[in-house]
Amino acid sequence: MSKTLWIRIRADTPPQLTFDMIYLDNAATTAISPEVMDVLKESMDSDFANPSTIYSIGLDAKKKIERAKQDIIDALNIPSTHKIVFTSGGTEANNLFIKGLCFPDKKVAYLGLEHPSILEPLAYLGSLGNNPLSLLEYQTEGRLDLKQASVLSKSQSRFLCLSHVNNELGTVNDPVSVFEALHANSPGTRLFMDGVQAVGSLKLSSKVWSGLAGYSLSAHKIHGPKGIGLLIYDSKLAITPIIHGGQQQDGVRSGTLPVPLIRSMARAIVRAVERIDEMQDHLSYLNNRLVQGLCELNDQLPSLNSRFNSLVIDDLKRQSPSIVNFSFPPVEGEVLLHHLEEKNIFVGLGSACSASLKKPSKILTGIGLSGEEARCSLRVSFSGNNTVEDIDLFVKEFSRVYQGLYPTFQEKYSRN
Repeated sequence: MSKTLWIRIRADTPPQLTFDMIYLDNAATTAISPEVMDVLKESMDSDFANPSTIYSIGLDAKKKIERAKQDIIDALNIPSTHKIVFTSGGTEANNLFIKGLCFPDKKVAYLGLEHPSILEPLAYLGSLGNNPLSLLEYQTEGRLDLKQASVLSKSQSRFLCLSHVNNELGTVNDPVSVFEALHANSPGTRLFMDGVQAVGSLKLSSKVWSGLAGYSLSAHKIHGPKGIGLLIYDSKLAITPIIHGGQQQDGVRSGTLPVPLIRSMARAIVRAVERIDEMQDHLSYLNNRLVQGLCELNDQLPSLNSRFNSLVIDDLKRQSPSIVNFSFPPVEGEVLLHHLEEKNIFVGLGSACSASLKKPSKILTGIGLSGEEARCSLRVSFSGNNTVEDIDLFVKEFSRVYQGLYPTFQEKYSRN
């Protein structure tokens, strides 16, 4: 069943029905859930006081932040060995960890398939002479080949930065497995993970924290509000702030704390953790339905030879069920995306943060696709709001649009 988008035309009018849509780009952002919205609205009305003030309503706001923080700690099984810093989102959390710990000269390694919010801070370090070590030659299935962990020891890398779940492929770097490999082969290397795409689709075991130097997440990926995220880090590490000001959050990240955003993020995290078993079953079913539908199209359409860039496997240590990425040359993904948009079906090309650059995905070319194959790709990503009917209608419309576009692109590429 398709989804209904509602907007409020004026503050004093009820929501107005605009159009039906099928939203399948949940890796870019998710719709805020009604129960999280209730917390946000209530807090926006009542929690206006600055939590850094010392009078009663300010102290009450501070208490609500502490309560929200404890809810997050309990939901994610965060031990007392780790601290929480509220940030504006996953991008700031990643920047804070990398710049706050690795500047100016701590050696850091990365796979090379990470989100721009990791790649760009590392490039910044490189511009200052602290060249990070790329492990792209050691990627297998879009994940780090853990047999190569000894390379980190030889390079004396202090930190390894990885995506828990790759934002375009959905491939998983299992934190426990990575930590065990580091412990055995490069014990001087600490692990940092971008967990923005993981929370809500994968369980975060309490076992992970002993091996994690840091972990980031963002509320808007789990049906929370935009503008708020978390950095969770080992309290033994001394992070140099990148935002200076009023010394909030132990001076690690200054700025007036947004009580409504923090409270609603806590509700979103608790909600995601409480429903994880049900959600994994639902996402896996949608994932399998889409893969099956695309495979059937391959059999039905002689011109279609789609390739799955995500792993087609029910192994949550290797693949998140929330993302399917596939290629279908010679039809370009951006053109097909806009034709689907005309039917109010919304999918992604890859990282929404880089979609406007008009270049082939570095992640797809990084795993071996040609520039053409990378441009001829789509990312479909699910949430609990999606239904089987959504998937079936997407497959139907994808087939229709692909067949309509194929002759034009076949002729174009035959001339080149």
